[in-house]
Amino acid sequence: MLSLHFNKQVFIDALKANTNLVVFISTTIALMLTLIVHGLIQGNLKLEYFIYAVIVSIAFYMWAVIDQKYR
Repeated sequence: MLSLHFNKQVFIDALKANTNLVVFISTTIALMLTLIVHGLIQGNLKLEYFIYAVIVSIAFYMWAVIDQKYR
């Protein structure tokens, strides 16, 4: 069995320092997983859906950056 060891505190500190990046990455991953599940169920998975998902993720990232800047 492969055992991976990493310092949890370093990982948590990195997440706290880059909250906008975390929002972007988690939104992107969630959208991609949703698309994959939808594609497996419906059987009509297209590349353009993934492109739309990336565009929406970038919009969420920009929203978070602008929101933080003007608050």
